[in-house]
Amino acid sequence: MIRGLSTVLVTVCLAALACVCAGWLSAAASAAGSHLPVGALASAGGPVDPAPPPLNDLLGTAAREATLDLSTGLGALGALPTARETAAFAAGRVAVGVVFVESDGWRTASSESWSLEDPRWPGQDRRRLVLGQVRDALDWWNARSPDGSLELFLPETGTYGSPRTLATGYEPIQMAIEYGYGGKKSVLSDAPWRWEVMGRLGFGHDVSDDKPMPERLYADRLRSRTGADWAFVLYVVDSLRDADGRFRNDMFAYTADLFGPYMVLTYDNDGYGFANFGAVMAHEMGHVFGALDEYEPPNAGYPSTGNLASGYLGILNSNAVRGGTTNLPCIMRGSNATLSAFKRGQLCPSTIGQAGLRDSDLDSRPDVVDTSPRLTLGAPVANPDGGLQVIGSVRERPWPRGRITKGVYFHRDISILVPHDLVYRLDGGAWQPLAAADGAFDEPSERWLLTLGSLVEGEHLLEVQATTGGAAGASKVLAVGPPVGSGAK
Repeated sequence: MIRGLSTVLVTVCLAALACVCAGWLSAAASAAGSHLPVGALASAGGPVDPAPPPLNDLLGTAAREATLDLSTGLGALGALPTARETAAFAAGRVAVGVVFVESDGWRTASSESWSLEDPRWPGQDRRRLVLGQVRDALDWWNARSPDGSLELFLPETGTYGSPRTLATGYEPIQMAIEYGYGGKKSVLSDAPWRWEVMGRLGFGHDVSDDKPMPERLYADRLRSRTGADWAFVLYVVDSLRDADGRFRNDMFAYTADLFGPYMVLTYDNDGYGFANFGAVMAHEMGHVFGALDEYEPPNAGYPSTGNLASGYLGILNSNAVRGGTTNLPCIMRGSNATLSAFKRGQLCPSTIGQAGLRDSDLDSRPDVVDTSPRLTLGAPVANPDGGLQVIGSVRERPWPRGRITKGVYFHRDISILVPHDLVYRLDGGAWQPLAAADGAFDEPSERWLLTLGSLVEGEHLLEVQATTGGAAGASKVLAVGPPVGSGAK
């Protein structure tokens, strides 16, 4: 999270939902990439007063779900993520579901409306402006990937998960963000409006607990429908009329936990202001990818110290103000440091590692996607015509997960890659394609069958190669005898 003007900031949210404002959907969502004129936001923004400490904005709710099996057959597809793991590292395609929360006054008085204009930009739909800032944050992270292996995106208008405005009977900005809703210590007080919003998307929830979070189920559906590897939800809470742009207990931006599944930002984010919405979101996205805050802990036990390991790779928080060993510019430092890092594109080594962007061998491919498959070749079986059949398998070898100090988020090693481009050649000849036994290479482990026609007696070298992040191969010497039934001794 980011050091705030008077409190905290941390959040990112993904979602794409059934629109309550159908008229706006075609106008604003189609302009998702639109931005204000150059300098318009810069002139409105300014440095943030870093003096007041932030509150807890990395809330740590999802860790409580770690013991849940959210899939039907966990690990059935080997290394691929399941419904439990909707985000793990900053590589692959990441669908972001943006939900604009609109109060309809049914349960509590409505004080905000997305239809109202910001007097600083008359004639502009504020949701359109927010989407421009969201794209800036997504582009910022995409540019941090050394090989372009990260692609954060908003689903296109008319597709599943595209930006939506959804109604709730509550006015979110008038509520406090704290644990204990319904007497449950593990349930946040944002649950009433979140559950209503998710219910409109078809992910209804009982009122007894928050396990599994409906946002996790929605994110899993979102990535499936969009062909993404990961997904998360961004709730944008209107605060145009609110005096300080904060919830009632001074929070203004937060992420549910490391790796998502949702984040919340208010329209003007306390003293950061709307001009810095993109920078605040970029900071929060660090949490979605597993990165910890680096500023001075706002209270005892808050996870922003140098002795903690985080991220899929389990990297120490070495750039932390307290207990760290480096003092480098970084998006996770908070306050003015975050604004400066956003402007200059700065990530420190510890955040690079925690977010899964580490490149140990300096080949411009992050470790988490710098994997290679393991090939096995079975014993050849002779055909009556002197040919051979070889049965084999290919399996992705995911990069090993590290240890996270606070909580268990991953129960197995994960990869977003499956073997592809399987080829073979005989005796140094031309490479030829080799098909999967089930017709498609779409799982981390696949079987294949190779039938070779009549071969000259003697030894032949069979080579097989496949690719995940990188290529790997295996070879076997095939001994061919005379055709069966030829009478040769």
